[in-house]
Amino acid sequence: MRKLELAGRTLTDDDVFVVAEIGANHMGDPDICEQMIVEAAKCGADAVKLQKRNNREMFTKGALEKPYQNELSYGATYGEHREYLDWFGDMEYRHFKNVADKHGVLLFATPFEQDSALFLDKIGIGLFKIASCDVKNVPFVRFVASFCKPMLISTGGASVDDIERLYNAIYPVNPNFAFLHCVSLYPNTDDCLNLNVLRWFLDEYPEHLAGFSSHHAGILPLMVARTLGASIFEVHFTLNRGWRGTDHGFSVEPRGLETLCTDLKRVSVMMGNGYKFVHPDETTGFVSKMGKGIYLNKPLPAGHIIREIDICIKSPSGDGFQPYEVGEVVGGTLVADCATGINLGREWLK
Repeated sequence: MRKLELAGRTLTDDDVFVVAEIGANHMGDPDICEQMIVEAAKCGADAVKLQKRNNREMFTKGALEKPYQNELSYGATYGEHREYLDWFGDMEYRHFKNVADKHGVLLFATPFEQDSALFLDKIGIGLFKIASCDVKNVPFVRFVASFCKPMLISTGGASVDDIERLYNAIYPVNPNFAFLHCVSLYPNTDDCLNLNVLRWFLDEYPEHLAGFSSHHAGILPLMVARTLGASIFEVHFTLNRGWRGTDHGFSVEPRGLETLCTDLKRVSVMMGNGYKFVHPDETTGFVSKMGKGIYLNKPLPAGHIIREIDICIKSPSGDGFQPYEVGEVVGGTLVADCATGINLGREWLK
């Protein structure tokens, strides 16, 4: 059976686990970040996720000093921009974790290098996310796996060979992980989603849950992903799509997140068991009222042998012969006198 063990919870294919990705949508403001955690909890999210970086460890000096002056920037260089957004430290993260615990959601984060992974492990983060950009960074992912905590691994920009290589490297260290289908385009458009890949994940890795990490502006792709077997769903979250930043435009606001959390749980109920059967209530509703039965179109005496001209097909269906049984009616003999409009049943013929 596919499963993912979390602290105090075992996820299976029957579950829906929704992650509200805050990322950098807090815009470097801890008060906004706290508000987002609370709002995500109110909406019904199972978890909220942040991103933790030591930018000097992650980026080259040249990348950090590169000019970054545009309408979405929070600094003159890319390094200044990142530091403005990524400065939260021990005190902030512990506070966010307490807020999340108080409101019944799991707080976790994506580390982008070893310093951040150690930081998150030290403060007791119980779930790790591996970003798509690190699928080929096997040494780093093995390092995170060595904490023996559950992991979600996004696979944007990864080939089948990349995924298989990573699987073979980390499974012996820590088999408690799930792959998330992801397309690393921001935002995703309908034609790039390739959601049928979820079937491949489920077939190729039958011990592991599959999920979908969305960068799409709508929630429909996540619903489709559920019908294809996904049970973990990551969606970018914001309080206002109009705020400044690279991710707000394709993030869901609270109303959208609430709808997502509610409707994803309805999908499995709607899909049923796949076996075509007659619902008990159908037999007393429309099917009975509008369905057809076999009726006498004139009064006939006992002993009369039924001919085609003696009968008609009308609604409601009644409890007698059905139209497809007309061959059993014609040629039968009435056992009693019958009035016009009798719904012929087997008790009337011999």
